[in-house]
Amino acid sequence: MKYDKVTIIGVTVCLLVFFLAVYFQPRPTRPMPQPDAAAQQGDVTTPAPEATTPAAPVMAPAPLDLRTPWPAPSQPPVALVRPDEAVAMVAPDGGGMTEVILDQYLQDKPERGQQTPPEKVVLGHHDYPFLALVPDPAGLALDSDATVTSQTETELTITRQTLDNRLQVTETWAAFPAETYEWRYTVTVSNLGDSAQLLPGIRLEAGALPPSVSPNRKASRGEAAGGAAIGLFNGSKTRSTKTRSFNLKSISKLSLEKQHELAMQPTRWTAVHSKYFLFALWSLDQPLVGVDASAVPSIHQEGVPTQEYGRCRLRAVLSAPVTLPPGESKTWTVGAYAGPKNYHRLNGMKNGLDTIMDMNRFFFWRPAWMGFLSRVLLDGMVWISSLFPASTGWGMGIICLTLLVKLLFWPLSHKSTVSMRRMQALQPQLKEMREKYKDDPTKLYRKQQELFKEHKVSQFGGCLPMLFQIPVFFALFNTFRNAVELRHAGFLWAVDLSMPDTLAFSPSFLPIRPLALLMGAAMFWQQKITPSADPQQAKMMNMMTIFFMVLFYGMPSALTLYMTVNYILGILQTIITRKLETRKQPA
Repeated sequence: MKYDKVTIIGVTVCLLVFFLAVYFQPRPTRPMPQPDAAAQQGDVTTPAPEATTPAAPVMAPAPLDLRTPWPAPSQPPVALVRPDEAVAMVAPDGGGMTEVILDQYLQDKPERGQQTPPEKVVLGHHDYPFLALVPDPAGLALDSDATVTSQTETELTITRQTLDNRLQVTETWAAFPAETYEWRYTVTVSNLGDSAQLLPGIRLEAGALPPSVSPNRKASRGEAAGGAAIGLFNGSKTRSTKTRSFNLKSISKLSLEKQHELAMQPTRWTAVHSKYFLFALWSLDQPLVGVDASAVPSIHQEGVPTQEYGRCRLRAVLSAPVTLPPGESKTWTVGAYAGPKNYHRLNGMKNGLDTIMDMNRFFFWRPAWMGFLSRVLLDGMVWISSLFPASTGWGMGIICLTLLVKLLFWPLSHKSTVSMRRMQALQPQLKEMREKYKDDPTKLYRKQQELFKEHKVSQFGGCLPMLFQIPVFFALFNTFRNAVELRHAGFLWAVDLSMPDTLAFSPSFLPIRPLALLMGAAMFWQQKITPSADPQQAKMMNMMTIFFMVLFYGMPSALTLYMTVNYILGILQTIITRKLETRKQPA
């Protein structure tokens, strides 16, 4: 049937467009060379009226150039502890949070027989700290000496003065006990002089994240992937309705004009993130004035400087220049999150921060219902996986979820298979009609429709099940791509379901991934036993089998497992449907 073939080709093209868009999305760029000293002095990435000369190297704070790393802390860091959750290392000289150690997440999955457990995930680096006040030589040139005025297990307060002793800066970092992985940062600037002082724009480091893997292992493309995002302020006191996202490539291409626009764009929150973790901050007083954004060179881990990727770096503009009368103070309070990209946790914050996970992606749109569907499937897998041992829980959760989806679409798929078998049985009559009415297309079409109606055959029978399952596939893709719950969750030979199931003994230039091969075999078998109304359509579907197998070779093994089980269940369904139809036929 011509019309049926056109319909199938149209649907196939839609799927190809989606998969190609995902496959050819921008990849992380290899490490950028460190700028030389002269370039660091002259290349000011973020345009700001007060940005003139970088701070002197002897000062603890970093200069204004976003590409320039902060100097190493002059004093040992102070540990702020969130029991059984995280430890933040804060530089008492004003260098901010240099590291956040996550107690419940390991850099690598423990191997069998391993005596020493892997190191815990460490977010951040002293080169590009988090929640560090950025000095400004034009009006906030801070002394490198800081005094610790208060210190507990969960809170640190330091005091510094400007070089002219006219301003005093008091900073406090504290764990926020009401919410997991949250921190509070407060900065107060006091005028100690007898005349008004003009404060430049107050800026705060929003951090930069390296891949969260151990130094002895090279980060894969997925683990190295990261980006940045800002939630634009829309005048509402609640959820931000628009998010602007960047990857390393797009943020490095920002023109000076675009950077200047970002610095003056009212913003609700900023976030820099890797595949599974993020740094985020937001002002608790009023919207952020804007954001400074740039790509930075590789964040080096000791011993493996060639295995890191460049990162996105953000700096929040807390306030525009303001005049501070003598004897008065001005305080800014910031909320911060340093932890895993847990969808429910981020969604519960009700400020739009969950949008960085892209859980509502559907082709080139982001409808709200897709986010809801992704969340339902994620909740279902979490619940099902809890019913099985930890070693197989997530794999069994995916298999059971696939079975439930297949049962849900069973009536539609059954009708589709029956319709296709009837269409195949009508091929001799259709061929005769084409010969008889080849000079009268209108009459040919009418006769074909009458034949379909008489035998209860649907032209769309083979396409509808696929069309209805596309949203489910997208929701699963969104979930498997982002769910931190899948990190280090193994099943059978797959060490990590969030990554491809590469066998350990396979060569690096030709990775062996059994799930993708099994999926291709199951898909090919299903095509062979599925009735086809058109030989050309059958050839096209065989080509699609090869294309899908190549495409899924680099997908997360969780998604490949879903597709493999789905095709195996499809084979069983076709066999059952064929037997049921055979029983209905008269002897």
